[in-house]
Amino acid sequence: MPEHNPALSPEIRQSLCECGALRLTVRGDPVHVHACTCTRCQRASGSAMTMSAWFPETAVTIEGDYITWYYSGVEDPALMAGFCRICGGGRFFRTGDYLPGTIGIATGNFADPAFPAPDHIHWWPDRPLWLGAPHGPTTLPGN
Repeated sequence: MPEHNPALSPEIRQSLCECGALRLTVRGDPVHVHACTCTRCQRASGSAMTMSAWFPETAVTIEGDYITWYYSGVEDPALMAGFCRICGGGRFFRTGDYLPGTIGIATGNFADPAFPAPDHIHWWPDRPLWLGAPHGPTTLPGN
């Protein structure tokens, strides 16, 4: 993971759930942004793909009440997702060995048209067929 010092970046962004009860404030730029079309991400987002940004844990402040879901069914703070207890939105997560020490946030929660574009797209064969061939940022074929 690239070295990142949030104190050097003046950028402050806020991620909100739909009802506004869960707020994540981030300082600095994301260390990684990607979109993904795998079926797990489709189910997590309720859409054809996700777009997520990862920030150093030290750059993220979480305010509000949320519930936690553990991917493996075992309480592991390195593999979890959090959601607003009221509306179920505002998804944030930790992805274990994939970018350890970071918190991922669904970028739609920022509602920011100037949010950075993804570094790449995970373009899986099980994506919705209507998406067609990949275009845009560097893509990664699915296995």
